[in-house]
Amino acid sequence: MGLAIGAGLTFTLSFAYGVISIHTVTTTYIETSIVVITVPTFISTTTTASPRIQVSAASCEWGGAHEYCDVVLSNPGNLGTATTGNCSLTFGGQTYVGYTGPTKSSAVSPGYPQQLVAGGSPTVYCQASTGGAAGGGAQVTGSILLATGGGVPFNATATS
Repeated sequence: MGLAIGAGLTFTLSFAYGVISIHTVTTTYIETSIVVITVPTFISTTTTASPRIQVSAASCEWGGAHEYCDVVLSNPGNLGTATTGNCSLTFGGQTYVGYTGPTKSSAVSPGYPQQLVAGGSPTVYCQASTGGAAGGGAQVTGSILLATGGGVPFNATATS
């Protein structure tokens, strides 16, 4: 009868884009004076897919009836997401609810959700639903709301 010695070793590495798990199971058998070693029997990797939405550029201006901003987003992540069709704009100490769309004319109530595909760089227009002009040179901050939760904040200087 031989003696069996079992050992299990597990490593889990987490990083910004996912998790890698390496499981190593090695069992050593000692039989009389013979040693039999089995090599790792299980190795697995897991990568978590996720969108990473960033603002590449933003500018704002008076649209004749409402302030609006055009925001160029990028998604260097490995999974797409979408906007909710809603946004917010803050200028002059006041925050305004807004609506988004892929064009200036579509950024109206109830908002137009946009797909943000992995590797894409769409322009999203955010138009305040009420309020006056921010005025040339005014600082405008805002957020594009995402279907996956949260928002993408942006800052811009109003041109008019």
